[in-house]
Amino acid sequence: MIDFTLTEDQLSLQEVARKFAEKEVKPKAAEIDRMADPRQAFDAEATRKACALGFHAMLVPEKWGGLGLTMNDFIIVIEELAAADIGFAMNLAVSCSVSKMIADNGTEAQAERWLRPYCDMRGDTHHLVAFGGTEPSGGTEIFCGDPDPRLGTRTTARADGGDYIINGAKCFITNTSRAELYGVLARTDKTKNNLVANSVFFFTPDTPGFSIGKIEDKMGHRGMSNGELIFDNMRLAKDDMIGAAGEGLPILMRCYHVNGVMTGALSIGLARAAYEMALNYARERVIWGQPIIGYQAISHLLVDMKMQIEAARLLTQRIAWATQYGIHDKGIHPAMGKVFASEMARKVTTDALQILGGSGYMKGFPAEKYVRDSMVTTIYDGANQVLRNFMAMDMFRTA
Repeated sequence: MIDFTLTEDQLSLQEVARKFAEKEVKPKAAEIDRMADPRQAFDAEATRKACALGFHAMLVPEKWGGLGLTMNDFIIVIEELAAADIGFAMNLAVSCSVSKMIADNGTEAQAERWLRPYCDMRGDTHHLVAFGGTEPSGGTEIFCGDPDPRLGTRTTARADGGDYIINGAKCFITNTSRAELYGVLARTDKTKNNLVANSVFFFTPDTPGFSIGKIEDKMGHRGMSNGELIFDNMRLAKDDMIGAAGEGLPILMRCYHVNGVMTGALSIGLARAAYEMALNYARERVIWGQPIIGYQAISHLLVDMKMQIEAARLLTQRIAWATQYGIHDKGIHPAMGKVFASEMARKVTTDALQILGGSGYMKGFPAEKYVRDSMVTTIYDGANQVLRNFMAMDMFRTA
């Protein structure tokens, strides 16, 4: 039988994450959200403290200095951080996912080279990773399965002796300008089908030919830096590639399985914060002589919100477990947690705003921030419409 009780270690981990989020992240979330300049909207101090706790390296094995947590441990922490501020949580969640990509697909030498210093939890700095997948032509373009080699990833990596020369651009990349290590998906063979023509490289931001473009001014997730990566004849060595040439998309797809679980946890944390705010307001707001929670219109709405959060958490836990052990079948697809939870977060946050009425529309309450933050959860890490298409192909494909 399945036991849904958290272990003692998981309860301790949850308590550490919750206390950290309440003390270090939540008090500054509104201030950072309202910063006009997106280049300044970053909580460097809290990020440094989070890295000191190892929250940037939760999915890196202990032998390279990480915490070596399971996927189910990971989502416990991410939910707690997202309940305080989803943008802050996203910075660390992406770093965990991409560092796991290196741990799972890199050589021992690459892990020592990149992960050992990344996981170092000493000092007064923060450690984040970014990965350049999405391109100006669209995030879905890189997954093109059409046999025409002219379609698909447009950033190129041209072989030049034992090196590769990379040209192109990526956009909407999380942790742009904040990361100390970057990854990129680039086309290493322009004569082949896109699915077998891409490779993954990693490099440091001081690499000649690499530069940061525009930092995006976003509707929500203001504490998360998103921007452009520009490649102008950037030279990388063969040793900067993880996996073999042409294996880039399979490597990235496995990373997206982690991202689906990650986005599920982020969405749950955000929705939980909105629900708890609405619940407290409904208990305190008095209309016609009684708290509004006493009216069925409000109490039923709160019940529905709570059910949706619990359902999303259970599905995300199930998929996290399956991802941890590589147990996937056509009945439970890895993308389900992301799609279900992100759409749940949109509904719960808008319902929470509705419960607060006019007050929810004002910046004095975080309700409007929660709504803005929820809007992108159905878009990033694969738009839900595209993921439904991928799920249909995987689940209903006939021989």
